[in-house]
Amino acid sequence: MRTRFDPPIGWATIRRILAFAVGSAALLGGCAEDGVIGRFQLKPDEIIIERRPDTAYEKLFPYYVELCAASQFRSEVTGEGGGPAGHAILYIKGACKDDDAPFPQLRRCRAIATDLNDPEHGAGVSVNQLFRNVNWVATPSYALVFQGGLAPGERLTRARFEAVEQAAIAKGIYNGVAFHRFPDASSDTSLRDFLERAGVGTDFALQFARTVFCARLPVTERMLDPIIAFLNDKNREYAEGEADYNWSAWADNCSHTMRNALAAANIWSPLSVRTTKIRQLFNLAVPANEFVNLAELITQGNIDDYRDILRDGPRRDAFHEFDWLPTRQGALLKTLPVHDPNDLYDTTFRLFTLQSPFLRGKTQRAIELLSEERNVDLVTNLRYFEKRYDAILAQHDQQRDSLRSVRGTKFRRVESLYYDYIKSQEAEVSSMLARIAAMVAFGERR
Repeated sequence: MRTRFDPPIGWATIRRILAFAVGSAALLGGCAEDGVIGRFQLKPDEIIIERRPDTAYEKLFPYYVELCAASQFRSEVTGEGGGPAGHAILYIKGACKDDDAPFPQLRRCRAIATDLNDPEHGAGVSVNQLFRNVNWVATPSYALVFQGGLAPGERLTRARFEAVEQAAIAKGIYNGVAFHRFPDASSDTSLRDFLERAGVGTDFALQFARTVFCARLPVTERMLDPIIAFLNDKNREYAEGEADYNWSAWADNCSHTMRNALAAANIWSPLSVRTTKIRQLFNLAVPANEFVNLAELITQGNIDDYRDILRDGPRRDAFHEFDWLPTRQGALLKTLPVHDPNDLYDTTFRLFTLQSPFLRGKTQRAIELLSEERNVDLVTNLRYFEKRYDAILAQHDQQRDSLRSVRGTKFRRVESLYYDYIKSQEAEVSSMLARIAAMVAFGERR
């Protein structure tokens, strides 16, 4: 999200945020990893276990969004490194890079793809502080976004780095993009220089330089349209307007864009990027925190009481508009470690969370969520939701007689819609489990 060549205000802003979070600027005097700042960081011995959703997932879920928090990078070649907050990226299965647009835009993919190398599978959306006339770029294909074309165990060499650079240029990822100058530069930033210092490992090929945590959430086809529209409008604002995009850790960073793109489809509430400095304290966005926030929503949310859903604006609106709730089957978490062996980047893990240094609530929550099998394994997840839906319907059957006297209340229609939804989700889960069993029987599932 930020690098050593950021404008000085970036660090000053982050220091103010941290001071607010812990209640005293004096606590932030040292940056040693075994000091106070170290208590804000997730630790590799706690949760860095490689977890990938089952490959059967692609055959069962045609559309999903994946919000990812990526750790701080540090180049072994240039010595440059990112800030402690790391980076955030959004992968959207079903939204593809629009090659005909004069600047980065998205369109609906032309087919439902299951091959992670297929450019029609989806796109990774990334904000970069060096962008001047746009807010984000889109990288086609899941494999290029995360693995950068490297096979497991293949060494990341300078030659492989240059090959993925060339692939990005050939695919036109940065067509129509103008850059701010690097702070130490005497001339405009060239595309090749940008890729060398700030593009590879940040906008795509994330695992070249970073460990990545992702919260994956299945969505409906109709939910893609407001997400795409929000992102396209945001880039159009800068590409066709008079104002340049100026990245701000405080008020308009990569996490703000990703969160607000999901909010456009009522997945959760948006965060303002246009409020006063004091009020902006309540609209902060940090990659690891947003990962945990979404992970909690999609795995721990209350789906047992429709009255609770009605009290929550985003969930209520998503339910009525899309017949969809965020806590659902197929909502999984994954961890992708930085690529090793690696000649170009320090593979030491660093990822900051905004939290109390004494309670470490966000860190502990991440550990708990990533340690629960139903949150990382597809079949366990489906069986969990099958039992949960069965329990909701069984309880409804037991209470049916007692509710006859209130069927004329304002909740009657909502109650009917809610239980129809639960029945449809139960049927979907049963169908998915049967399909997985058939894949296993025929040796299709890997």
